[in-house]
Amino acid sequence: MKLQYTFRLYLNADGQRILGKGGTQILESIAECGSIAEAAEELDMSYKFVWAYLTRMRRRLHQPLVVTRRGGLQHGKQKGGGGTTLTPVARALLKEFKATERLVQNIVSRRNMVKVRMKP
Repeated sequence: MKLQYTFRLYLNADGQRILGKGGTQILESIAECGSIAEAAEELDMSYKFVWAYLTRMRRRLHQPLVVTRRGGLQHGKQKGGGGTTLTPVARALLKEFKATERLVQNIVSRRNMVKVRMKP
């Protein structure tokens, strides 16, 4: 029998969860796709769920994590496609979370090498 540690990592602010694995997936997908709608579709999540998640994070951090630009027509002329980008704060949070996750995973994977003999 092989015993393994697993973990769930969350970044909290004032006791409230800000970012976890799902949130990092959302932010990474938005950065890659340049669109909340496309990110939601890629992750098989509803647009409403992703938007609510971003809103919750913004309220808890008191600052936005994405910047959106509207596309379509303006004054009868094509304005171009819309899009979404991560703010510097979101990029920093994502980078920090991923670095911490790698650090913890490295520690945990070393502990997984320890084998414990168990009687059947």
